[in-house]
Amino acid sequence: MVLMFRGLLATMLNPAFVLKSSLSHIPWYYSLAVSASAFLLFFLQTGLDLYKTGQKGLGFVFWAAGTGALYGALVIPVLGVLLWLALRMVKAEKGVSWAVSSFCLSYSGALVYGILGLLFSLLLGWRTSIAFGVTGVLWATGPLITAVREMTGGKTALAVILSSFVGAVILYTWSFFGRI
Repeated sequence: MVLMFRGLLATMLNPAFVLKSSLSHIPWYYSLAVSASAFLLFFLQTGLDLYKTGQKGLGFVFWAAGTGALYGALVIPVLGVLLWLALRMVKAEKGVSWAVSSFCLSYSGALVYGILGLLFSLLLGWRTSIAFGVTGVLWATGPLITAVREMTGGKTALAVILSSFVGAVILYTWSFFGRI
């Protein structure tokens, strides 16, 4: 457990080092578990916030958590594959499994923020989906930029644009989720 938490913090604080040195040693299912857990907690916080304000029932909280887990396990890898396919036109240097793993691991910061947000929500009664959930997703932009830059052989401007677009898509779909 301690090693897993150290790995999460390393990816959160120094994504370039993790992506360059040890991504090939990280099993794909670990990367997928990071993304699924991060979004489970993010959507759970959203459900709890809506429950606390009386906008949704308790059943929605559980549905939100399940939806978040599916989002992290399906949507994030699909975004990684789609971006990898698009980058094949500019001769992406990494394989598709590397792209998916790096995309999923980019949300390790969101997982840490999700854990903290859930603690603040349950222990202090705060509404935390924006303060912790959105912040975690925004924190993932840095690791995403690093991953895309690695896939494109160092094209930083392209990496910033594409990673910002991915982040915007994720936040837009989350905002849509909160309105249903």
